[in-house]
Amino acid sequence: MKNHLALFHKTKQLNDKMTKFLTNIVEAGVIFEKAITIYIHKSVNRDFLKYKQKISELESQNDTLRREIEAELYQQMIIPGMRSDILDLTEGCDAVINQYEALVILWSIEAPKIPANLYPKLQELTHITLNCVQALVQGVQSFLAGQMSVENEIQECYFLEHKIDLLGQDLKLLIFQNKRLNLARQLQLKDMVNNLEELSDKAEDAADKLKIISVKHAL
Repeated sequence: MKNHLALFHKTKQLNDKMTKFLTNIVEAGVIFEKAITIYIHKSVNRDFLKYKQKISELESQNDTLRREIEAELYQQMIIPGMRSDILDLTEGCDAVINQYEALVILWSIEAPKIPANLYPKLQELTHITLNCVQALVQGVQSFLAGQMSVENEIQECYFLEHKIDLLGQDLKLLIFQNKRLNLARQLQLKDMVNNLEELSDKAEDAADKLKIISVKHAL
């Protein structure tokens, strides 16, 4: 993580909050990947619930940080013409950690049993999703550090999101080819894959915002 966000050089407090906000998103993704690995092999157990709680704590921290960042941006008026863009980008990134929390809560309630033949692709999809989110965060960090061109990070996010879409299709095909699963179970597993794909969709949405904002302020 970069320690200094150039756009916020006038206030260390705001800089620290933005850094923590972005760090929490990456940390939640790392924990989410661990939770998925536990869930695949052992369903809902003590370790999964521990990871679920940690993700909820990080999501709650980010809700507080987002409100504090918004208040400080308006109070200090340190970024004329860019304030609303930064807030929009922050909300886009926040949607990712919200989805992490929503998924672990959903699985702790529904506890869908996952067939063994889905394990490898499911873990691959989860890992690539983490990389997709990290590419987004790196792009946001670079932009806030004063780098107006973040096209490489944005394109990496787009590339990984497309790869996730293809993996999602493969997983759904495996689900519906498995004749030992009844239709209700097939649909439940399909929804699980859709929800995982939505993580990268949200990262892509935030990357779209980043692309527009970076081009706008590079002019």
